[in-house]
Amino acid sequence: MRLGAIGIVAISLFLALFARLWFLQGIERQEFEATSVSNRLRVIQTEGPRGRILDRNGKVIVDNRTTIVVSLDREPLREKVGDLDDSMEEDIPKIREELWGDFERIATALTSLGVPTTPDDVWGRFMDKRYSPQEPVPVAEDVSVEVEQYLVERAVDFPGVIVARKTVREYPYGPLAAHVLGYVGEINEEELLARGVEVPGSDAAPETTTTIPGVEPKPYEPGDSIGKTGVERAYEADLRGTPGQRTIEVNAKGELLDVVSDTPPESGDDVWLTIDIDLQAHAEAELAETLDSVRGSSRSGTNAPNGTAVITDPPTGEVLAMASYPSYDPRLIVNGIPTELWDQWQDPASGLPLFNWATQGTYAPGSTFKPITALAGIRSGFLRPGNDTYADAGVYRLDGCNSGKCEFPNSGGSAYGRVDLARSLTVSSNVYYFWISDNLWRGRATYGETPIQDTAEEFGLGSRTGIELPGEAPGRIPTPQRRKEAYAANPEAFLTDEWFTGDNLNTGVGQGDVLVTPLQLTSVYATLANGGAVMRPHVAFQTTRAIDPTVDPGSRGNYEVVRTIEPEQVAQVDIPPDRYIEIFQGLVGVTQSGEGTASGAWQASPTAWPFAGKTGTAEVSGKANTSVFAGWGPAIGGQEPTHAISVIIPESGFGGEVAAPLAFSILAPASDGTLQPACPVTEPERSECEEYISAVAATQAEATQSDATESEPTELGSEP
Repeated sequence: MRLGAIGIVAISLFLALFARLWFLQGIERQEFEATSVSNRLRVIQTEGPRGRILDRNGKVIVDNRTTIVVSLDREPLREKVGDLDDSMEEDIPKIREELWGDFERIATALTSLGVPTTPDDVWGRFMDKRYSPQEPVPVAEDVSVEVEQYLVERAVDFPGVIVARKTVREYPYGPLAAHVLGYVGEINEEELLARGVEVPGSDAAPETTTTIPGVEPKPYEPGDSIGKTGVERAYEADLRGTPGQRTIEVNAKGELLDVVSDTPPESGDDVWLTIDIDLQAHAEAELAETLDSVRGSSRSGTNAPNGTAVITDPPTGEVLAMASYPSYDPRLIVNGIPTELWDQWQDPASGLPLFNWATQGTYAPGSTFKPITALAGIRSGFLRPGNDTYADAGVYRLDGCNSGKCEFPNSGGSAYGRVDLARSLTVSSNVYYFWISDNLWRGRATYGETPIQDTAEEFGLGSRTGIELPGEAPGRIPTPQRRKEAYAANPEAFLTDEWFTGDNLNTGVGQGDVLVTPLQLTSVYATLANGGAVMRPHVAFQTTRAIDPTVDPGSRGNYEVVRTIEPEQVAQVDIPPDRYIEIFQGLVGVTQSGEGTASGAWQASPTAWPFAGKTGTAEVSGKANTSVFAGWGPAIGGQEPTHAISVIIPESGFGGEVAAPLAFSILAPASDGTLQPACPVTEPERSECEEYISAVAATQAEATQSDATESEPTELGSEP
């Protein structure tokens, strides 16, 4: 019986053992095989070069260059200390002590070669868990050839140090169009999750985003580069190269045994912008010069902390130039933004150079808003033939007003006499628009409560234009309902939640709570220029792939078009043709009539064609006026306009004295074909460009002198 009991126990144990073996080798065999392979093989991803960015004429304005990077291969150093993982936290001080001598030698060598580095810097990179164990970690970037030669020749003295070359962004035109182009930085946790990458230690679930329909998203890893702002971010899916993959076999210690496969990376697609880099350079230079002049003037309060100029093509919405001041130099941050520089740029005293004031800044438009109020008066039925003239005595007084502000004057108190619609725009009569706004509010039972605001919103004000550039501000168009909502949200910011007649008057002349971005204002005048089509502004029109990467990517025949970004009409503003003529004539009169508010500025720097526009002077409490101008040209009936522009400079003075002259000085050479080419910042291209400009200038001077000589009167009997 005892032997029988022992036999039963033995058989039971063997049956359990055989069952477990059958389960492991039969049922879970595939899972364990996959785990074994994953432990044995490692896939190392290598970023592909980003696509280039070109201007509308094929000039490369963002390229790639090769930089030398000193990295740390942790494999040789790991042999001294073993693998690093979370279970070895208590051994970190011992590991640090063991490797400190190596880190000191590396840091001392780099510092002596002009790359200041401390042992703590090297240790920090050695312990950086953003990089996989088989992936080298960068210690110093953009070092000289001398550093490369020194370390390569003494490789035995520096175990684990790798000197390699990689591609980074290059800017042939320096800081030009920095806000449009944007910059590249290291991908963060939020961006990784948005692209379907799991982040260790994060509770958030990754998601998959496809920017281009029908195109498989390109993979990312921690440490990869990604567009952070501007075109670099907006067209990240196009610009990012396809990563290469190197599959290696390692042993149980993580040591390299063999390279299983190696797929090289591929370059990203090139993006062609609608920007004309020559016009962009001229606009930025003129803007900077104007701001310096305003700041240096003796007028009180003219601080001019920032300024913008935006130019678009009215029929298509293409952005031809977008200047925002102050700006920054993206060459300073190709390897990341140093903390000191980041803090400096975030200081309001610096003018916030990373901020794109053209799309993110909001300003009161002042009198440039008046065409909208005029159109609201027309479409509501208030301004009609026989009721579109008003006697401007210089001040508009509210009927029945006994308290508060009852009188609303023109700028400077000027009286213009009998004013019709066209002349009201030419001379910028505030009184005329106070009259319209007052009657629209008093007659709201007939005209509706918000005809001015409704018309403004049809032009796209109060909402984002939809341009690709990230971070665009929506602006603000105030209404009685929004006043109530704003008061409920923040009662301390408003005296009351009521909307008064005075609020309507302020809105009608682009003051009060009205805020627009410079891009929105340009879009309004582009819409007026093309007859009412609201086009979505855009900064790129195609992406291409170079056929021969060693040849200029803008050369005709050396690229194939990958995709095209077509112009898009987003709305249509109904402008009665017979009344449009009056608005058109009034805006042309601003520059062409002797009593126009910008006639002097236009005559000082005339464009080659008639120009339609409107000056604006927006009052800001406690600060100098904001100078505004917007318009378009050619302003000729039956001829398609080519340039719509807005210029806004806060704390600078009257629109006709600052913004308008700047607009004409920007567009004058563009209108007559004398716009000089922008010169690259690198040699020998810069010298060649400057020599070309000098030669053209000399030729033009000779032609001018020749014309002057031929036009001189000759004496009787002399040769002609």
